[in-house]
Amino acid sequence: MTSRTGGGRVVRIVTALSLFLILCSGMACRNSGRTGKSGVMIDPQNLPRLDWAEIERLARGTTVNYGMWAGDEARNRYFRGPVTEDLRQRFGIELRIIPLGDVAETVNKLLNEKGAGKTNDGSIDMIWINGENFGTAKQGRVLWGPFAETLPNIGRYAAGARQRDFGTPIEGYEAPWQRAQFVMAWDTARFDAPPLDIPALIAWIRANPGRFTYPAPPDFTGSVFLRHLLYHYGGGPENFQNGFDESVYQRAAVPALALLRELRPSLWRRGETYPANPREVDRLFVNREIDLTMSYGPAFASERIARGEYPPTVRTFVFSTGTIGNFNYLAIPFNAANPAGSLVVINHLLSADSLLDQSRVLGSIFPLDPEKLTAEELGRVATLPRGPATLTAGELASHLLPEPDVRYLERLEKDWREKVLQP
Repeated sequence: MTSRTGGGRVVRIVTALSLFLILCSGMACRNSGRTGKSGVMIDPQNLPRLDWAEIERLARGTTVNYGMWAGDEARNRYFRGPVTEDLRQRFGIELRIIPLGDVAETVNKLLNEKGAGKTNDGSIDMIWINGENFGTAKQGRVLWGPFAETLPNIGRYAAGARQRDFGTPIEGYEAPWQRAQFVMAWDTARFDAPPLDIPALIAWIRANPGRFTYPAPPDFTGSVFLRHLLYHYGGGPENFQNGFDESVYQRAAVPALALLRELRPSLWRRGETYPANPREVDRLFVNREIDLTMSYGPAFASERIARGEYPPTVRTFVFSTGTIGNFNYLAIPFNAANPAGSLVVINHLLSADSLLDQSRVLGSIFPLDPEKLTAEELGRVATLPRGPATLTAGELASHLLPEPDVRYLERLEKDWREKVLQP
């Protein structure tokens, strides 16, 4: 009896020592003993050797600082309320929202911290990121990982969302979270039918001077509006997927930028100024200063109708040739103080339960692969409410266009500033 008890103790000691060695390999050893609010440091190379239940145990009782875009008040309330409480109840994790305006500023901060040698105790544990910001962060090696393919819930995503982000190979350094797709909105009480393709929109702007504008790039909604013109003049999205080609860019960008210069006098305030973000465009739309507004969120108009910000006669539309969509991703900074807690939070946000709730509350597109859902989960997806101004999932999916390689985006924004904003 004594022998068995002693043997069990030895097994427990060996197991604990093995876990300690896994956690402490490489640079992580300096901080591996730190627990509590900051969590335990983990070497990402050892993630495949860790049991997920052990990661959840390490995360319990810690705080996760989440760098989240703060431009939507409904989302802010939801994450500070129900999501925070859910994580506290399920995992004993305290979620602290770090509001971000421009994620690019946070990426630059991480680059500066790396240059200064601040390799641990960072102020952000996980971050909402995609596109050019991800490309910059990955190139600068300021992301922790790879981690995404070790998440239990990652297998429910379509493979395409896990391969490239605006042309940048993901390689496990971020996890796909939510889908976005560009839509435009108009008020049916003002006119019956909107312009349903790029030529029709151009004609509408000319025929209705002063009644249209778009956010100034690099705002992501203003930037995606420009990319639709790039596709229009460049022969479609398929020509912009395989790396940057100067001849392809010139063929599309020259007429697109010329058009935007030509249209300036027909825009709101004669194009002498541009709204800084979609919220300012919304304000102009509500005040009847312009007649069309736009968003990356397909349910945005229904949400504003529900809050009494838009009249109930507002509806959304997509171009007949399609509109650009993408994924939002979650990543972990290289110097995160609590990677274990971040892993648990990200995995939870990718669960069917959480995504269904996010779709129900925020109207976001449910992003999981239907073929990987249970019958019960499919039933819950089918009953998700859809607001009066929101297009069906089928209509959105059938009009979905991929994003171009990020280098087209960066070049187009630069040329817009030099050739349209300051011609």
